[in-house]
Parts: sequence; C-alpha cells; structure tokens
Amino acid sequence: MYCPPGTNIPPGMSILTGQTPVPAGTRASWQVNAPAGLSIIAVTIASGQMYSIHINDGQSWGGGFYWQGGGSPTNDSTTAFGSFMNSPYFGFQIVCGWSSCNGSTHPAQLTVESMNLVAQETQSPWLVSPDGLWQAPGWVRGDWALHFYGDSPTGLCSLSATLDGQPIPGTSSTVNPATWHQCAAPAVSQSLQTGSFGSGAVPLTLSATDAAGVPVSVTKTIYIDNTQPAVSFSGPTDAPSTAGTQYVTATAGGSPSGIDGLACSVDGSPNQWYAGSSAQVPVSGIGGHTVRCAAANNATDEAGNRGWSSWATWSLSIREPTLSGIGFPKLVDALHCRRVHVLKSTRGHWVRRRRGRRIVRVWVPPRSKLVTLTRCHPKIVRRKISVWVTVHRRGRAVRVKRVRYIRVVELPHTIMRTVERIPYGRSTTVSGWLGTSDGTALPSQTVDILTAPDNDSGVFGLAAVALTASSGGWSATLPAGPSRLVEAVYAGSGTLEPSSSAQIRVVVPARVRLISIWPRRVAWGGRVRIVGQLLGGYLPPGGALVRLRIGYGGAYTTYGVQEHVTGDGRFSTTYTFGLGDPSIIRAYWFQIASLPMGNYPFEPAASAKLTVVVGGHPHVGPPPTHRRHRRRRHRR
Repeated sequence: MYCPPGTNIPPGMSILTGQTPVPAGTRASWQVNAPAGLSIIAVTIASGQMYSIHINDGQSWGGGFYWQGGGSPTNDSTTAFGSFMNSPYFGFQIVCGWSSCNGSTHPAQLTVESMNLVAQETQSPWLVSPDGLWQAPGWVRGDWALHFYGDSPTGLCSLSATLDGQPIPGTSSTVNPATWHQCAAPAVSQSLQTGSFGSGAVPLTLSATDAAGVPVSVTKTIYIDNTQPAVSFSGPTDAPSTAGTQYVTATAGGSPSGIDGLACSVDGSPNQWYAGSSAQVPVSGIGGHTVRCAAANNATDEAGNRGWSSWATWSLSIREPTLSGIGFPKLVDALHCRRVHVLKSTRGHWVRRRRGRRIVRVWVPPRSKLVTLTRCHPKIVRRKISVWVTVHRRGRAVRVKRVRYIRVVELPHTIMRTVERIPYGRSTTVSGWLGTSDGTALPSQTVDILTAPDNDSGVFGLAAVALTASSGGWSATLPAGPSRLVEAVYAGSGTLEPSSSAQIRVVVPARVRLISIWPRRVAWGGRVRIVGQLLGGYLPPGGALVRLRIGYGGAYTTYGVQEHVTGDGRFSTTYTFGLGDPSIIRAYWFQIASLPMGNYPFEPAASAKLTVVVGGHPHVGPPPTHRRHRRRRHRR
C-alpha cells in the first residue's frame, strides 16, 4: 500500500561544518519520522537536487543517508539517491571521522534541495457508526438517522453508504500531498425515511476510501417494517345473561415484524394491554357492549414509537333470555299465572321544587316500594337447531354448520294444538305467550308472526303482528292461504334476548274445480272434452299432478294423470268411450283430484262430480233428449 506522491522536505536543507573543532563521532543530521501507521519504503532525489563537499573523501568527514536497519554513504560525486526500505524514519548526516575535525581548515557540506518520500500504510482504514440506524436493535420503521465516520493513517478521502442497494449521500475531501494525513472527509449524518428503502431484511453498507487508495467497507442487515398491522375479532355478538362472562378474541397480524401486543378497551374504559398477537377480552353485564382494540407491531422509529393499527370495534349484546310459545286456537289455562308483589328500590336523585318565589334543588333519598308483577310457570324444553357460524381456520374465516340448542316454551296446562286443519279460503287464529326464562311475563311487547308455504321452500314472511297483554299472552288472525308453517318471533330489546317459538302447521286442502265436460250426452265410441283447474296458486315450477277419475254408480277408476299443471292451474284433456250396445244407455260421472306433492302446499282434495250420458250408435248419435222427457212424463 503506497502513498503517492511523496512528501517533500523544505527546499535547500544543508548540513555545514562549523568553525569550531569537534571531537570524533560528533554528528549533524536531518531526519523525517513517519506517523504511526506509516512506514517509509522508498526515497528518491532528482538529478541536480543533491550535492556534497568533502564527505567521505578521507579528510576527516564522513556521512550519508540512514534509515532503520541500513544506510548509504555519499561523496562529492553523488548527485542522486534511490533506495527501498521499510523504516519508520529516514535522514542524512555528517559525522566527524577523525580524532578531531575542524570545519575552518577542512570544511564539509551535504545539501539536499528536495526529495520524495514514498510511504506504505501499515494500518487499515476503519469506520464507526456509534448511534442511529446502524445501532438499531430489531425491526425499524419511520425516520432514522445514519451517522458514521472513520479515519486511516493517510486520511479518508470519501465516505459513502447504500441501503438495499440505493445510494445515500456521503462526504469527501480534497487531497493535500504535502502532509502525511492527506485527506479528512467529514462524518456522514443523514436522516432517512426507511419506507423508501424496501421492506424486510435489507443490507446497509458503509464504505470509505483513503488517500492511499485503500477501500474499507462494512455491511449489516437492517430489518424494515413500515406496514400497519390489522386487528380482527371473533366471538359472540349476542349472548344470554345466564351464560356468564363472555370472551371476545382480538387477533392482530399483517406485519412481518410480528405483533408486540394489543391495547383493548370495553365500553370506553381505560385501555388494557395484552402482550402477544391475541387477546381474550372479558365482557359482562346486561346491555350493549363495544370492544375496541388496536395493535402495535415490533418495528420502532428512532424515537421508540411502534407501528400501530387503526382502532377496530366489536359489538356484543348481553340480554336476559326470553321464551316464546304459539299454538291453536288460544291459551286455555292462562299458564297458571299469578300476581306477585316484589320490593324494588329506587335510587336517590335531585329534583327541582318551588319554594316561595325561588326554584331550588331538593335531594330525594333512595326508597323502596312494592310493585305488582305477573309470574307464570311454563314448561321449558330444549330443541336442537342448526346454525351457521364463522370460525377461523389457518388464518381464514370460514362458515360452518353447528348444532345449537335453544329453549322454547311448552305451555303447561294449556290446550295447544300444533296442527290446525281449515277449509280452503278461511282464516284462522293463533295465540301464544312471551316471557323471561324465570317465568316473568313480558307485557306490551311486539311479536311477529311469520308464515311460510308448506312446500319445502323455507321462505318465511310477515303475516301478522301482535302485542302482548299484561299476562304475556297474545293472539293474532292469519289470513286465508295455503298450508303453512307458522312461528312467533320476538326481536328482543336492549336488555331482552330475541326468541322464537316452535313451528306449527296450518293444513289447507286444495281447491279442485271441474269446470266443464262437453258434450254431456255422447254415443258409444264418442269423445268428451274435460276442463279443470287447481285454484290457490303456489304451483311448483315443474307443474302439479291431477288424478283423472271416471265412475259408474259407487265404483270408479283412475284412468290417467294430468301432468305439468302450471300457470293459473287451468288445464284441459279428453276422454274417449269404448264401443257398446247402442240400446244401452248409461250415466258415467267424472271427477278430478290433486295428488300429494312435497312442493305443492295444499293437501290432496277432489272436485265435484259431473255426469255424462252415454248411449246409441256412434254413426247415428246419442239418443234424443225428448224421448227421455216423454218417458218421464209417461211415468208420472
């Protein structure tokens, strides 16, 4: 490692003998010492830049150049000098070589006008970053300062840095060849926004080059995370007060640095810190509750601030459970309800009262009073239903079907029918009861009565609305319609859980109409046209099935099935009689009937009968009607 060009000594350095005699060994010298970390390896003196007088000529004076571990004499004829060495110093001298030397009688001189020193560095350049981004522990985000500096025996001429391969402004200095320490680049101090330099594990490299052309470079991996974490919730949104304390699970993620913890608050209470990426937040008390959480990741800026998520909220309602019952046609035993007296306390409060001409605030102390309630004792049964819930599996929210048990009211000592058969086009009445799980009736509450056609569609709609009485009972009229499934639904309130009753059925027979048969008199081998209709709508998309009957007297047979009866339910078909004795006259009756189908919400039913008189030859025609009338008049 060399340091070109060399260091020049001041021009015209000369060593001259004096006028005073000196003893043997007396010396005069000039010496240059290399700074620590440098070693002189070569010296050059240009032609004509050095000369000597009476040195090493055998007349008392000796001298020349010297260095560690060696030297070189000079004489009057020496005009240049060159050497290779490894010495911390270099010099030239005049030495008295006789018993005594007198410069006045034997003068001597050694003059060097200029010389070039070539030095080699024995110490490498170094860099240090005492603070800022280089010393950052773990993951970083936001603004950070990059501060570093360094040095070498010859001085650093340039300082530079890169982060994730992107250059960062550095510093530099000019070269002064007249000194040993030829460069002095100032320290680098830059403010960096880490978000501009990638994400994840990125290399930070500090570099420098000194005056000897020796480079130095150090690299460290910096972990950058400028993402914003996200918070998700799972848990109940509605729970009965009898279920005890509820727990809402808050889960944070979305940051490669990981989650340091979550700050959660319930109903505006002070934040509670939960370390880690998940928190179980307890919620209790009747009413609506709001859980609010935010998460911090493990990346910090230079001030120590972490990356925070936005606040996320979860709503949970804890209410008193209720029970609903429904049946036909009404409650009979009033559910064994009785009136009870309960002592209730009221809180103290301030009121405004007029005292003379002034209005003053008066404190009303707490007090207790008796209130009258209606208590009933229904029978409670558990019923299994299937519900869809959202669960988290491997970080994904999926919908799964779960079995849930609900409590419904089976009203004791009450005549309640779950199936009611009514004629086509008639309305019917349903009744029910609403109360809490401990048997307390709920008056003045709105109950929705929902119905769905009994055709496996499961499409419920609002059919009626009822208001509960003081006993919790209610009654409503259902309009005419098809066979239906009926249930009562209570939507709940801020302190009461919603509930629904068991399903009951309204069974309605189909309305089948035999509109016409033409002609009503036909010869053997003749054909009649039959027109019928299924009334009431709700025909399945593929059509309904109608049974075609023909009878004689008390006997009948099904001669066919009319398929795909759709639209308004109207259809037509034909029937052809077989050949017979023209003299025989018979009266056949026709009837149509609906067939049971799972997607047709009416019970099977049959139409009225229409008669057709059959007789005569097919080429002659049916017997005349007047003969029959004559016969009747004759019988009379």
